[in-house]
Amino acid sequence: MKAAERLSGAVKFKTVSYSDYEKMDFAEFSAFLSYIEKSYPEVFSRLEVKRVGEYNLILRFPSGSSSKKPYLFIAHYDVVPAIEEEGWPHPPFSGAIEEGKIWGRGSFDDKASMIGLLEALELLLGENFIPCRDLYFAFGHDEEVGGVRGAVEIAKYFKEKKLSFEAVLDEGGAVSSGSALGIEGDVAVVGLAEKGSSTLRFTFSGDEGHSSTPPKHTSIGKMAAFIKDVEDHPRQARLIPSVEAMLRGIAPYKNGFESRVLSDPDKYFFILKRILSKNKQTAAMLRTTVAFTMTEAGQAQNVLPRTASCVANVRVLPGDSFEEIMAWFYSFKHDFKIDVLLKEEGTTDSSVKSRFYTQLEACIHRHFPEALPTPYLVTGGTDSRHYKDIVDNSYRFLPCRVTEEELSRMHGRGEYISIENLNKMIEFYADLLRREGQNV
Repeated sequence: MKAAERLSGAVKFKTVSYSDYEKMDFAEFSAFLSYIEKSYPEVFSRLEVKRVGEYNLILRFPSGSSSKKPYLFIAHYDVVPAIEEEGWPHPPFSGAIEEGKIWGRGSFDDKASMIGLLEALELLLGENFIPCRDLYFAFGHDEEVGGVRGAVEIAKYFKEKKLSFEAVLDEGGAVSSGSALGIEGDVAVVGLAEKGSSTLRFTFSGDEGHSSTPPKHTSIGKMAAFIKDVEDHPRQARLIPSVEAMLRGIAPYKNGFESRVLSDPDKYFFILKRILSKNKQTAAMLRTTVAFTMTEAGQAQNVLPRTASCVANVRVLPGDSFEEIMAWFYSFKHDFKIDVLLKEEGTTDSSVKSRFYTQLEACIHRHFPEALPTPYLVTGGTDSRHYKDIVDNSYRFLPCRVTEEELSRMHGRGEYISIENLNKMIEFYADLLRREGQNV
């Protein structure tokens, strides 16, 4: 119960991140880090502690003399905004412990991971554990808004110190129902790669004047035609290594023709494409996607707006270049101006044959014996992408079981994590770290 109480205390700090840094209450961030230091006395007295900037935290658990490349474990402690009046079962920063759950913004995403790692470290230090390689832990403060002053600065610090890592573990995958993949029972999806996230603003021009004498196409009409054109003609589907590995991993659990199709995704991609496109989660693994998320036009109901603009969030499939995506947009032959607000491409795939992945898979078998471990493409974004230049392999897995309902609450109302999930997380991390002990 003490771990649940410590996570409850962590949730009470309003570490909300905003793209506009002026809006961030950094007193809350400082107070949070002070709380963490007091809550884990063994960790902060026996491990090397480094602050990068004021609000990013690095811990080093030294091995002493090992020449092995270190491992890096990362999490973030910033959270998305929460409005208390929006019908939360418990106030979003209460950290209430009720019904076997810890309630509040960040209880799952991602303070649970940070607390889970610190709890595991405190436990291992009590056992006088010594690792066979250096273990690093890095906690950023702005993942939810891109990690520019968090993970980016931490990675820069590591580069300056000429540090590189054999593997990094971050959030991304988890244990959940295999129904989306056509599997009965649970799957433990481990992200080997992630899509890039680019944001573009498209601006369309039109005639100004009174709405009583409109042109054939207003600026808003031009924008609407473009949006419809893009949505009606998505990017071509393509099979990438992490998705191919996922499909091959599922094959032994299917029968007959299904098994044959999944065992040879390249040959049968024309069939798989049709099947996977029916589910929005699996469909997003096949292509670069475009979601129009914001529009702006007009100041009055009877005045023709000179310009209309829309913002598109583009999730870039690994292997697609930013230049290719830009050329694709221009191929629609609409007249617009593009402003690039954010430019990121997808990451490369990590190996399923590394020591770290093997140990990760072994821990999954032990702690989630009913779940099928499988590689996966993360369609969202994580801090791990910022470390790509200094790590050999990046893995994304949160050791807990999540339902669709729990996923929907993470950035919505009523976020929580069960005490059972938190305890499972701590046990998993402790087991994974123990496998790097000097006596193993």
